[in-house]
Amino acid sequence: MSSIAIVLGSVRPGRAGEQVVRWIEEQARQLENVKTIFVDLCDYDLPPFAEEMPPSMKAPELAEAVRLRANLEANDAVVFVTPEYNNSIPGVLKNAIDYVPPASLKDKAVGLVGYSWHGGVAALGHLREIVATLGAAIPEQQVSINLGSDFQDGTFTPSEELNGQLRELLASLA
Repeated sequence: MSSIAIVLGSVRPGRAGEQVVRWIEEQARQLENVKTIFVDLCDYDLPPFAEEMPPSMKAPELAEAVRLRANLEANDAVVFVTPEYNNSIPGVLKNAIDYVPPASLKDKAVGLVGYSWHGGVAALGHLREIVATLGAAIPEQQVSINLGSDFQDGTFTPSEELNGQLRELLASLA
């Protein structure tokens, strides 16, 4: 059985990302032998990264960083779900990734899902660069969600095209 950690990179109240994570979980349940775990950054108390040594030299010992690392390492793959803030990823997501030793993501399958009024394209590009630096195995397929056309009255309503893109991404990770 393959396990996929779904990391939500937003901590804002009323964030659209929770609906996106639920959709990913629902789509993953349709695949044989795939289970998911929701890694919500709201549940982690990670202060701004200010360790004496970089994680590439010494894994952070802060309890919350150890817990995050363990949750990522315990799974076969990771999907990062990110909104786009000012043409990039949220600071909370970058901060969380800064706590992760490169070995935790090295050669691990990592999928990318972004959302914004422009499909999260700029954020996905930055996130791809960040996790590639850590040695993650990132498939070409990524999912871009538009807050205008893919949400109706605040409710996420994925199209068949989006469902297909996500199924393809999940299959490549599993």
